[in-house]
Amino acid sequence: MILKIILVCVASLDFTLSDECNLPLLDHAVLSATSSLRERGPRNARLYGGSTWTASSSDFEQYLVLDLGQTMRVTRIETQGRPHTSEYVMEYAVSYGSNGLDYADYKEGGGNTKMFKGNIDGDNVRENKFEVPIIAQWVRINPTRWRDRISMRVELYGCPYDSRNWYFNGTAMMQWHLRDEVISATRETVRFRFKTTVADGVVLYSRGTQGDFLALQLKDNRMLLNVDLGSGMMTSLSVGSLLDDNIWHDVIISRNRRDIMFSVDRVQIHSKIKGEFLRLNLNREFYIGGVPNKQEGLVVMQNFTGCLENLFFNSTNMMWRVLEAYENDFNWASQKFKKFNVLYSCPEPPIIPVTFLTSNSHARLQGYEGMNSMNVSFAFRTYEEDGVLLYHRFTSQGYVKLFLEKGKIKVEIKGETGPKAILDNFNEKFNDGRWHMAMLTISLNSLVLT
Repeated sequence: MILKIILVCVASLDFTLSDECNLPLLDHAVLSATSSLRERGPRNARLYGGSTWTASSSDFEQYLVLDLGQTMRVTRIETQGRPHTSEYVMEYAVSYGSNGLDYADYKEGGGNTKMFKGNIDGDNVRENKFEVPIIAQWVRINPTRWRDRISMRVELYGCPYDSRNWYFNGTAMMQWHLRDEVISATRETVRFRFKTTVADGVVLYSRGTQGDFLALQLKDNRMLLNVDLGSGMMTSLSVGSLLDDNIWHDVIISRNRRDIMFSVDRVQIHSKIKGEFLRLNLNREFYIGGVPNKQEGLVVMQNFTGCLENLFFNSTNMMWRVLEAYENDFNWASQKFKKFNVLYSCPEPPIIPVTFLTSNSHARLQGYEGMNSMNVSFAFRTYEEDGVLLYHRFTSQGYVKLFLEKGKIKVEIKGETGPKAILDNFNEKFNDGRWHMAMLTISLNSLVLT
Protein backbone atom coordinates (compact mmCIF):
# COMPACT_ATOMS: atom_id res chain seq x y z
CA MET A 1 0.00 0.00 0.00
CA ILE A 2 1.25 3.52 -0.79
CA LEU A 3 0.27 6.80 0.84
CA LYS A 4 0.54 10.26 0.01
CA ILE A 5 13.79 10.11 -28.40
CA ILE A 6 16.45 8.73 -30.01
CA LEU A 7 15.25 7.99 -33.80
CA VAL A 8 18.40 5.47 -34.37
CA CYS A 9 18.29 3.00 -37.22
CA VAL A 10 19.29 -0.41 -35.87
CA ALA A 11 19.40 -3.85 -37.43
CA SER A 12 17.88 -5.49 -34.36
CA LEU A 13 16.04 -4.60 -31.16
CA ASP A 14 19.01 -5.53 -28.96
CA PHE A 15 21.29 -3.00 -27.27
CA THR A 16 24.92 -3.96 -26.66
CA LEU A 17 27.10 -2.71 -23.86
CA SER A 18 30.24 -0.73 -24.60
CA ASP A 19 33.53 -2.25 -23.47
CA GLU A 20 34.52 1.22 -22.30
CA CYS A 21 31.83 1.18 -19.59
CA ASN A 22 33.54 -1.49 -17.53
CA LEU A 23 35.26 0.23 -14.62
CA PRO A 24 35.12 -1.13 -11.04
CA LEU A 25 32.75 1.12 -9.11
CA LEU A 26 33.18 0.19 -5.44
CA ASP A 27 36.61 1.77 -4.78
CA HIS A 28 34.96 4.90 -3.40
CA ALA A 29 31.53 3.50 -2.58
CA VAL A 30 29.94 3.38 0.87
CA LEU A 31 28.66 -0.07 1.83
CA SER A 32 25.98 -0.74 4.45
CA ALA A 33 23.75 -3.66 5.39
CA THR A 34 20.59 -4.43 7.31
CA SER A 35 22.58 -6.65 9.71
CA SER A 36 26.05 -8.16 10.06
CA LEU A 37 28.18 -10.29 12.34
CA ARG A 38 30.91 -8.69 14.39
CA GLU A 39 34.14 -8.46 12.37
CA ARG A 40 32.17 -9.28 9.20
CA GLY A 41 30.56 -5.92 8.48
CA PRO A 42 29.58 -4.57 5.05
CA ARG A 43 32.99 -2.89 4.57
CA ASN A 44 34.36 -6.42 4.10
CA ALA A 45 32.03 -7.18 1.18
CA ARG A 46 34.64 -6.39 -1.47
CA LEU A 47 35.63 -8.83 -4.20
CA TYR A 48 38.84 -10.81 -3.51
CA GLY A 49 38.93 -9.47 0.05
CA GLY A 50 40.23 -11.68 2.86
CA SER A 51 36.98 -11.43 4.81
CA THR A 52 33.32 -11.02 3.83
CA TRP A 53 29.99 -9.49 4.78
CA THR A 54 27.89 -11.94 6.72
CA ALA A 55 24.36 -11.13 7.80
CA SER A 56 23.61 -11.82 11.45
CA SER A 57 20.14 -13.09 10.49
CA SER A 58 19.50 -15.68 7.81
CA ASP A 59 16.18 -14.53 6.35
CA PHE A 60 14.78 -12.88 3.23
CA GLU A 61 14.92 -9.36 4.71
CA GLN A 62 18.71 -8.97 4.47
CA TYR A 63 20.15 -6.33 2.13
CA LEU A 64 23.63 -5.21 1.14
CA VAL A 65 23.37 -1.54 0.10
CA LEU A 66 25.98 0.06 -2.18
CA ASP A 67 26.11 3.87 -2.36
CA LEU A 68 28.20 4.67 -5.44
CA GLY A 69 28.51 8.37 -4.55
CA GLN A 70 26.98 9.59 -7.81
CA THR A 71 24.70 8.31 -10.53
CA MET A 72 26.44 5.56 -12.47
CA ARG A 73 25.70 3.30 -15.41
CA VAL A 74 26.11 -0.21 -14.00
CA THR A 75 26.70 -2.92 -16.61
CA ARG A 76 27.60 -6.05 -14.62
CA ILE A 77 28.12 -7.55 -11.17
CA GLU A 78 30.56 -10.13 -9.78
CA THR A 79 30.10 -12.00 -6.49
CA GLN A 80 31.96 -14.36 -4.17
CA GLY A 81 31.11 -16.04 -0.89
CA ARG A 82 33.17 -16.30 2.28
CA PRO A 83 36.67 -17.57 1.36
CA HIS A 84 37.54 -21.22 2.07
CA THR A 85 34.07 -22.01 3.48
CA SER A 86 30.66 -23.20 2.35
CA GLU A 87 29.04 -19.86 3.19
CA TYR A 88 27.79 -18.21 0.01
CA VAL A 89 24.71 -16.78 -1.71
CA MET A 90 23.22 -18.98 -4.42
CA GLU A 91 20.59 -16.54 -5.72
CA TYR A 92 19.79 -12.86 -5.23
CA ALA A 93 17.62 -9.99 -6.45
CA VAL A 94 18.83 -6.48 -7.30
CA SER A 95 17.03 -3.18 -6.79
CA TYR A 96 18.26 0.35 -7.43
CA GLY A 97 17.38 3.98 -6.74
CA SER A 98 18.46 7.60 -6.91
CA ASN A 99 17.95 8.77 -3.32
CA GLY A 100 18.66 5.83 -1.02
CA LEU A 101 15.00 5.67 0.03
CA ASP A 102 12.98 4.49 -2.96
CA TYR A 103 14.08 1.43 -4.92
CA ALA A 104 12.87 -0.29 -8.10
CA ASP A 105 13.40 -4.00 -8.71
CA TYR A 106 15.48 -5.11 -11.68
CA LYS A 107 12.92 -7.08 -13.71
CA GLU A 108 12.83 -9.69 -16.43
CA GLY A 109 11.18 -9.07 -19.78
CA GLY A 110 7.97 -10.65 -18.53
CA GLY A 111 7.66 -8.25 -15.60
CA ASN A 112 8.77 -10.49 -12.72
CA THR A 113 11.66 -9.56 -10.45
CA LYS A 114 14.81 -11.10 -11.96
CA MET A 115 16.61 -13.64 -9.81
CA PHE A 116 20.36 -13.67 -10.50
CA LYS A 117 22.33 -16.90 -10.14
CA GLY A 118 24.94 -16.65 -7.42
CA ASN A 119 27.88 -18.75 -6.34
CA ILE A 120 28.46 -22.50 -5.96
CA ASP A 121 31.28 -22.15 -3.43
CA GLY A 122 32.91 -19.50 -1.29
CA ASP A 123 35.93 -18.74 -3.50
CA ASN A 124 35.13 -18.63 -7.22
CA VAL A 125 33.74 -15.52 -8.89
CA ARG A 126 30.29 -15.52 -10.50
CA GLU A 127 29.50 -12.81 -13.09
CA ASN A 128 26.08 -11.53 -14.17
CA LYS A 129 25.59 -8.91 -16.88
CA PHE A 130 22.73 -6.42 -16.88
CA GLU A 131 21.24 -6.69 -20.36
CA VAL A 132 19.84 -3.20 -19.89
CA PRO A 133 22.30 -1.23 -17.70
CA ILE A 134 21.18 0.05 -14.32
CA ILE A 135 21.21 3.85 -13.99
CA ALA A 136 21.41 4.62 -10.27
CA GLN A 137 23.49 5.86 -7.35
CA TRP A 138 22.22 3.24 -4.90
CA VAL A 139 22.21 -0.49 -5.67
CA ARG A 140 20.72 -2.95 -3.21
CA ILE A 141 21.34 -6.73 -3.19
CA ASN A 142 18.78 -9.02 -1.56
CA PRO A 143 19.92 -12.65 -1.09
CA THR A 144 17.08 -15.11 -1.65
CA ARG A 145 18.91 -18.48 -1.45
CA TRP A 146 22.14 -19.26 0.39
CA ARG A 147 24.32 -22.05 1.79
CA ASP A 148 24.94 -22.14 5.54
CA ARG A 149 24.97 -18.35 6.06
CA ILE A 150 24.38 -15.21 3.96
CA SER A 151 27.96 -14.22 3.07
CA MET A 152 28.95 -12.06 0.09
CA ARG A 153 31.83 -10.28 -1.57
CA VAL A 154 30.81 -8.01 -4.45
CA GLU A 155 32.05 -5.75 -7.23
CA LEU A 156 29.99 -3.63 -9.63
CA TYR A 157 31.29 -2.51 -13.02
CA GLY A 158 30.24 0.40 -15.21
CA CYS A 159 31.01 4.07 -15.74
CA PRO A 160 29.79 7.56 -14.77
CA TYR A 161 26.42 8.50 -16.19
CA ASP A 162 26.12 11.76 -18.11
CA SER A 163 22.61 13.15 -18.25
CA ARG A 164 20.45 16.09 -19.19
CA ASN A 165 17.04 16.68 -17.60
CA TRP A 166 13.97 18.65 -18.58
CA TYR A 167 11.17 19.41 -16.15
CA PHE A 168 7.57 19.89 -17.27
CA ASN A 169 5.00 21.43 -14.91
CA GLY A 170 1.79 20.34 -16.66
CA THR A 171 1.64 23.44 -18.85
CA ALA A 172 5.12 23.12 -20.38
CA MET A 173 6.16 21.57 -23.70
CA MET A 174 8.97 21.57 -26.26
CA GLN A 175 8.06 22.03 -29.93
CA TRP A 176 10.47 20.69 -32.57
CA HIS A 177 9.75 21.84 -36.14
CA LEU A 178 10.23 19.03 -38.66
CA ARG A 179 9.59 20.93 -41.89
CA ASP A 180 13.31 21.15 -42.73
CA GLU A 181 14.19 17.63 -41.49
CA VAL A 182 11.26 15.39 -42.28
CA ILE A 183 11.19 11.99 -40.57
CA SER A 184 10.56 9.27 -43.16
CA ALA A 185 11.94 5.90 -42.14
CA THR A 186 11.19 2.20 -41.92
CA ARG A 187 13.20 1.84 -38.69
CA GLU A 188 13.64 4.08 -35.67
CA THR A 189 14.29 3.91 -31.96
CA VAL A 190 13.11 6.21 -29.19
CA ARG A 191 14.74 5.96 -25.77
CA PHE A 192 14.52 8.04 -22.56
CA ARG A 193 13.96 7.97 -18.81
CA PHE A 194 11.19 9.70 -16.86
CA LYS A 195 9.77 10.15 -13.39
CA THR A 196 6.48 11.67 -12.28
CA THR A 197 3.90 11.81 -9.52
CA VAL A 198 0.97 12.31 -11.92
CA ALA A 199 -0.89 9.37 -13.46
CA ASP A 200 -1.81 10.97 -16.82
CA GLY A 201 -0.02 13.14 -19.34
CA VAL A 202 1.14 13.50 -22.96
CA VAL A 203 4.83 12.60 -23.25
CA LEU A 204 5.58 12.61 -27.00
CA TYR A 205 3.46 13.40 -30.03
CA SER A 206 3.91 13.98 -33.76
CA ARG A 207 1.95 13.43 -36.94
CA GLY A 208 2.33 13.82 -40.70
CA THR A 209 0.21 15.06 -43.56
CA GLN A 210 -0.38 11.49 -44.83
CA GLY A 211 -2.20 10.35 -41.68
CA ASP A 212 0.81 8.97 -39.80
CA PHE A 213 1.13 9.69 -36.08
CA LEU A 214 3.07 8.65 -33.00
CA ALA A 215 1.42 9.28 -29.63
CA LEU A 216 3.09 8.32 -26.34
CA GLN A 217 1.19 9.12 -23.17
CA LEU A 218 0.69 8.16 -19.54
CA LYS A 219 -2.79 6.82 -18.93
CA ASP A 220 -3.87 5.56 -15.48
CA ASN A 221 -0.24 5.02 -14.33
CA ARG A 222 0.61 2.98 -17.45
CA MET A 223 2.55 3.99 -20.55
CA LEU A 224 0.34 3.90 -23.66
CA LEU A 225 1.69 4.04 -27.23
CA ASN A 226 -0.66 4.69 -30.16
CA VAL A 227 0.84 4.57 -33.66
CA ASP A 228 -0.47 4.69 -37.22
CA LEU A 229 1.74 4.37 -40.33
CA GLY A 230 -0.88 6.05 -42.51
CA SER A 231 -3.29 3.17 -42.98
CA GLY A 232 -6.00 4.75 -40.86
CA MET A 233 -5.81 1.84 -38.39
CA MET A 234 -4.35 2.72 -35.01
CA THR A 235 -2.19 0.20 -33.13
CA SER A 236 -2.19 0.50 -29.32
CA LEU A 237 0.37 -0.95 -26.91
CA SER A 238 0.39 -0.48 -23.13
CA VAL A 239 3.02 -1.49 -20.58
CA GLY A 240 4.01 -0.63 -17.01
CA SER A 241 2.13 -0.20 -13.76
CA LEU A 242 2.04 2.47 -11.03
CA LEU A 243 4.51 4.61 -12.97
CA ASP A 244 3.66 7.79 -11.01
CA ASP A 245 5.85 6.75 -8.05
CA ASN A 246 8.52 9.47 -8.55
CA ILE A 247 11.12 6.80 -9.43
CA TRP A 248 13.08 6.85 -12.68
CA HIS A 249 11.66 4.53 -15.36
CA ASP A 250 13.37 3.46 -18.62
CA VAL A 251 11.38 3.57 -21.87
CA ILE A 252 12.39 2.10 -25.24
CA ILE A 253 10.39 2.10 -28.47
CA SER A 254 12.06 0.26 -31.35
CA ARG A 255 10.42 -0.34 -34.74
CA ASN A 256 11.52 -2.30 -37.82
CA ARG A 257 8.90 -1.80 -40.51
CA ARG A 258 5.70 -3.22 -38.95
CA ASP A 259 7.49 -5.04 -36.10
CA ILE A 260 7.52 -2.95 -32.93
CA MET A 261 8.92 -3.46 -29.44
CA PHE A 262 7.73 -1.32 -26.53
CA SER A 263 9.55 -1.58 -23.19
CA VAL A 264 9.24 0.06 -19.78
CA ASP A 265 11.77 -0.98 -17.12
CA ARG A 266 12.83 -4.00 -19.23
CA VAL A 267 9.25 -5.31 -19.40
CA GLN A 268 8.76 -5.81 -23.13
CA ILE A 269 5.80 -6.28 -25.41
CA HIS A 270 6.11 -7.09 -29.11
CA SER A 271 3.47 -6.48 -31.74
CA LYS A 272 2.70 -5.95 -35.43
CA ILE A 273 1.54 -2.50 -36.54
CA LYS A 274 -1.79 -2.68 -38.35
CA GLY A 275 -2.04 -1.95 -42.07
CA GLU A 276 0.27 -2.53 -45.04
CA PHE A 277 2.50 0.55 -44.86
CA LEU A 278 6.10 0.19 -43.59
CA ARG A 279 7.29 3.80 -43.31
CA LEU A 280 6.60 6.40 -40.61
CA ASN A 281 6.23 9.84 -42.20
CA LEU A 282 6.26 12.83 -39.85
CA ASN A 283 6.61 16.32 -41.35
CA ARG A 284 4.89 18.65 -38.92
CA GLU A 285 5.77 19.48 -35.32
CA PHE A 286 7.19 16.98 -32.85
CA TYR A 287 5.92 17.79 -29.36
CA ILE A 288 7.72 16.78 -26.18
CA GLY A 289 5.98 16.92 -22.79
CA GLY A 290 2.62 18.07 -24.11
CA VAL A 291 0.55 19.41 -26.98
CA PRO A 292 -1.21 22.74 -27.51
CA ASN A 293 -4.54 21.15 -28.43
CA LYS A 294 -6.35 17.85 -28.90
CA GLN A 295 -4.66 15.58 -31.44
CA GLU A 296 -5.56 12.30 -33.14
CA GLY A 297 -4.28 9.30 -31.21
CA LEU A 298 -4.33 10.96 -27.79
CA VAL A 299 -6.68 9.71 -25.08
CA VAL A 300 -5.53 12.02 -22.26
CA MET A 301 -6.26 15.71 -22.16
CA GLN A 302 -3.42 16.97 -19.95
CA ASN A 303 0.27 17.60 -20.51
CA PHE A 304 3.03 15.68 -18.76
CA THR A 305 4.13 16.70 -15.26
CA GLY A 306 7.56 15.49 -14.19
CA CYS A 307 11.08 15.00 -15.54
CA LEU A 308 12.44 13.56 -18.78
CA GLU A 309 16.09 12.51 -19.01
CA ASN A 310 18.39 11.82 -21.99
CA LEU A 311 15.73 11.77 -24.66
CA PHE A 312 17.24 10.09 -27.73
CA PHE A 313 15.93 10.21 -31.29
CA ASN A 314 17.99 7.55 -33.00
CA SER A 315 21.62 8.31 -32.07
CA THR A 316 20.95 11.95 -31.19
CA ASN A 317 20.43 13.09 -27.62
CA MET A 318 17.80 15.75 -28.19
CA MET A 319 18.45 17.48 -24.88
CA TRP A 320 22.11 17.99 -25.75
CA ARG A 321 21.14 19.07 -29.26
CA VAL A 322 18.72 21.73 -28.04
CA LEU A 323 21.23 23.04 -25.48
CA GLU A 324 24.04 23.28 -28.06
CA ALA A 325 21.71 24.90 -30.59
CA TYR A 326 20.77 27.69 -28.19
CA GLU A 327 24.42 28.22 -27.19
CA ASN A 328 25.68 28.40 -30.81
CA ASP A 329 22.87 30.17 -32.67
CA PHE A 330 20.05 31.47 -30.51
CA ASN A 331 17.98 32.90 -33.37
CA TRP A 332 18.06 29.66 -35.38
CA ALA A 333 17.42 27.53 -32.30
CA SER A 334 14.44 29.61 -31.20
CA GLN A 335 12.83 28.95 -34.57
CA LYS A 336 13.71 25.25 -34.65
CA PHE A 337 12.96 24.44 -31.01
CA LYS A 338 10.33 26.41 -29.16
CA LYS A 339 10.28 26.04 -25.37
CA PHE A 340 7.23 26.73 -23.25
CA ASN A 341 7.91 26.74 -19.48
CA VAL A 342 10.53 23.96 -19.73
CA LEU A 343 13.21 23.92 -17.01
CA TYR A 344 16.71 22.47 -17.55
CA SER A 345 16.65 20.67 -14.21
CA CYS A 346 14.66 18.10 -12.24
CA PRO A 347 13.35 19.49 -8.92
CA GLU A 348 12.06 17.06 -6.32
CA PRO A 349 8.32 17.25 -5.56
CA PRO A 350 7.38 18.71 -2.16
CA ILE A 351 5.48 15.56 -1.16
CA ILE A 352 7.25 12.20 -0.88
CA PRO A 353 5.03 9.07 -0.73
CA VAL A 354 5.56 6.41 1.93
CA THR A 355 5.25 2.71 1.10
CA PHE A 356 4.07 0.05 3.56
CA LEU A 357 5.59 -3.20 2.35
CA THR A 358 3.93 -5.73 4.68
CA SER A 359 0.63 -6.19 6.50
CA ASN A 360 2.39 -5.35 9.78
CA SER A 361 4.09 -2.16 8.56
CA HIS A 362 2.90 1.06 10.16
CA ALA A 363 3.99 4.55 11.15
CA ARG A 364 3.29 6.03 14.60
CA LEU A 365 2.93 9.82 14.87
CA GLN A 366 2.70 11.85 18.05
CA GLY A 367 -0.75 13.36 18.56
CA TYR A 368 -1.93 16.59 20.14
CA GLU A 369 -3.37 16.77 23.64
CA GLY A 370 -6.16 19.04 24.78
CA MET A 371 -7.78 19.35 21.33
CA ASN A 372 -11.56 19.04 20.98
CA SER A 373 -11.49 18.32 17.23
CA MET A 374 -9.50 16.23 14.77
CA ASN A 375 -8.80 16.78 11.06
CA VAL A 376 -6.71 14.34 9.03
CA SER A 377 -6.19 14.26 5.24
CA PHE A 378 -3.99 12.09 3.04
CA ALA A 379 -3.81 10.39 -0.35
CA PHE A 380 -3.51 6.63 -0.67
CA ARG A 381 -3.46 3.91 -3.26
CA THR A 382 -3.44 0.13 -3.01
CA TYR A 383 -4.54 -3.12 -4.61
CA GLU A 384 -5.26 -4.71 -1.22
CA GLU A 385 -8.90 -5.30 -0.29
CA ASP A 386 -8.45 -5.01 3.48
CA GLY A 387 -6.28 -2.87 5.73
CA VAL A 388 -6.20 -0.12 8.34
CA LEU A 389 -5.52 3.34 6.92
CA LEU A 390 -5.68 5.30 10.18
CA TYR A 391 -6.14 4.49 13.85
CA HIS A 392 -6.31 6.99 16.73
CA ARG A 393 -7.00 6.30 20.42
CA PHE A 394 -8.61 9.16 22.32
CA THR A 395 -7.13 10.46 25.59
CA SER A 396 -10.36 9.31 27.19
CA GLN A 397 -11.63 5.85 26.46
CA GLY A 398 -12.51 5.22 22.83
CA TYR A 399 -10.94 5.30 19.38
CA VAL A 400 -11.54 6.00 15.69
CA LYS A 401 -10.42 3.73 12.86
CA LEU A 402 -10.45 4.38 9.11
CA PHE A 403 -10.04 1.19 7.11
CA LEU A 404 -10.67 -0.74 3.89
CA GLU A 405 -12.90 -3.80 3.91
CA LYS A 406 -13.32 -5.68 0.62
CA GLY A 407 -12.13 -2.52 -1.14
CA LYS A 408 -14.72 -0.24 0.47
CA ILE A 409 -13.69 2.55 2.83
CA LYS A 410 -15.30 2.61 6.25
CA VAL A 411 -15.00 4.37 9.63
CA GLU A 412 -15.37 2.73 13.02
CA ILE A 413 -15.70 4.93 16.11
CA LYS A 414 -16.12 4.12 19.78
CA GLY A 415 -16.69 6.73 22.45
CA GLU A 416 -16.23 6.64 26.21
CA THR A 417 -19.77 5.41 26.58
CA GLY A 418 -22.11 3.56 24.26
CA PRO A 419 -21.48 0.96 21.58
CA LYS A 420 -19.15 1.36 18.62
CA ALA A 421 -20.58 2.71 15.36
CA ILE A 422 -19.51 1.97 11.78
CA LEU A 423 -19.90 4.50 8.97
CA ASP A 424 -20.35 2.67 5.65
CA ASN A 425 -21.63 5.22 3.15
CA PHE A 426 -19.41 4.55 0.10
CA ASN A 427 -20.43 1.86 -2.37
CA GLU A 428 -17.46 2.18 -4.74
CA LYS A 429 -14.19 0.30 -4.22
CA PHE A 430 -10.91 2.13 -3.71
CA ASN A 431 -8.36 -0.69 -4.16
CA ASP A 432 -7.81 -0.03 -7.88
CA GLY A 433 -4.18 1.12 -7.63
CA ARG A 434 -5.06 4.76 -8.26
CA TRP A 435 -4.54 7.70 -5.93
CA HIS A 436 -7.53 8.62 -3.77
CA MET A 437 -7.82 11.60 -1.43
CA ALA A 438 -9.39 11.05 2.00
CA MET A 439 -10.27 13.62 4.68
CA LEU A 440 -11.62 12.72 8.12
CA THR A 441 -12.99 15.47 10.37
CA ILE A 442 -14.23 14.82 13.92
CA SER A 443 -15.69 17.34 16.34
CA LEU A 444 -18.39 17.40 19.02
CA ASN A 445 -21.27 15.20 17.85
CA SER A 446 -19.93 15.27 14.27
CA LEU A 447 -17.91 12.97 12.00
CA VAL A 448 -17.37 13.74 8.30
CA LEU A 449 -15.48 11.56 5.80
CA THR A 450 -14.84 12.88 2.29
